[in-house]
Amino acid sequence: MKRIVPLVFMVILLVACSADRSSEEKKERVTPVETALVEKDDFIIERKIVGRAETSQSSAVIPKTPGELVSLKVSKGDRVVEGQTLAVVDPGDGESQIKLQKLAVQQAEKQLENAEIAEQQAELGLENAQEQVDLAEKASQTQSSQSSQAIEAARQQYEQAQALADQTKQLVEEGSVPEAFYEQAQNRADQAQAQYQQLKNQQKPSSSAVSQAKAQVNQAEQQLKQARVSVEQAQLQVEQAKVQLNQAEDQASNQVITAPSGGEIAALNAGKGDFVTTQQPFATIVTLNPMTVTASVTAEQLSLFEKGEQLEVEVDAIEQTMTSTVQYISSVPDDTGLYPVEAAVDNKEENIKPGMMASFILPELVVEKSWIVPTDAIVEDSGETFLYYVKEDKAVKVEVEVIESQTDKTAIDADLPVDAEVITTGQLTLDDGSKVTIMKEDV
Repeated sequence: MKRIVPLVFMVILLVACSADRSSEEKKERVTPVETALVEKDDFIIERKIVGRAETSQSSAVIPKTPGELVSLKVSKGDRVVEGQTLAVVDPGDGESQIKLQKLAVQQAEKQLENAEIAEQQAELGLENAQEQVDLAEKASQTQSSQSSQAIEAARQQYEQAQALADQTKQLVEEGSVPEAFYEQAQNRADQAQAQYQQLKNQQKPSSSAVSQAKAQVNQAEQQLKQARVSVEQAQLQVEQAKVQLNQAEDQASNQVITAPSGGEIAALNAGKGDFVTTQQPFATIVTLNPMTVTASVTAEQLSLFEKGEQLEVEVDAIEQTMTSTVQYISSVPDDTGLYPVEAAVDNKEENIKPGMMASFILPELVVEKSWIVPTDAIVEDSGETFLYYVKEDKAVKVEVEVIESQTDKTAIDADLPVDAEVITTGQLTLDDGSKVTIMKEDV
């Protein structure tokens, strides 16, 4: 019995010592944590609007000369630069066409020359008719007897009119002027002859002589008008003939088909030996730099875009984000009721391919001037939302209200001091007032 008492006492002593050591260890336990400074700022999220990459320009290659394709220097999918030779065309009878058009120009110029001669004759006929009116009016006013001077003037008028009629007849026989011109000229000559005979047979001028002379003036004016119209028509024919000659010469010289712009041959509609025309495209070239990102947006999203604005574009297929410039915002919806938006993206490396999905990244202000903390700092437990921040090497628990949250950052409403260091790692084992040590990042 005496041996048992000391043994029990020793056991009690050991248990007491062990309890004291556990309590001491608990009191001095320090939890290593990682922290981050809080920010007082606007909370901005990124909205993504999905679009698609398209070629910015498509150029149809149309031959300037129709003919057989005798040489083809490119294939579908080839990259070309502006001005590069794509094919060669044989225009066939180009030289004979040039000769025919030159002959047509010469004929048109000859017709113009004849028309100008007829115009000069009509002007002379009008001057003679006007002189005849003057003579008739003077004879009527003076009421003088027929004089040798008047008879001589009438005779000269008649001879001039007859000479003009003879010249016109010769032009008719050459085919330069219509036969109606000769008939009119001969009528004037006959009238001049009749007046001449009348003056010879009458003692007093007839009042009808003035009327007849004025009628001759009217006829002469009509002839001059018709002659001038003929000149204008002949000038137009000369111009048309020269234009056709230039076209024939251009077609004969434009045997080489060149690229109107740089890019990739997206379509090739003819091969060697095929006949090409100036109406149908021989090939199609698409420009890959820059590319155009097109998206269809709702009426509510239109305000997020502004022409000339630079926006980030994310292309998932190549895992790249680049800057685009908004070039077009439609003011009317398409068939789907959405509004097309287009932006240009630099594609010097040609990594972006037509048809790739591309998303516009649009910053959007959600909350103004709120506390922004890392999302990892937020703890949710038993319906309670809180975080810890470090004060004098101890964790201070603070309840928070989450306003808006994203993967990395969260906007909160909480009672926090300025420049508080919130705990982002190690907070799950803490209590309010737990002693902590901040782990430093390795240098």
